[in-house]
Amino acid sequence: MSNPISLEQLQQMIGLNFVWKGENYIAIEIITQPLALIAQKAMPEQGIQTDVHGRAHKKVSSGIISIPVLTQDGSKLHPEFLLIKL
Repeated sequence: MSNPISLEQLQQMIGLNFVWKGENYIAIEIITQPLALIAQKAMPEQGIQTDVHGRAHKKVSSGIISIPVLTQDGSKLHPEFLLIKL
């Protein structure tokens, strides 16, 4: 059984801008276990990260997502991945 997309093809997506579920993202990384595309919102929102006591600690960027590439059996592209519009 062959994968419907190769790791090399996925790696070529790094740096590309795309739309996913109506939001603009930039592909920043590929992880292999499980195979997923990691992306960050093109205009990330700033959030405040709190410490263990609930006090504001530091600003962090939110909007990093993981999009699964393959279905669980690995035979097809995942429906979430198919929502990507280049």
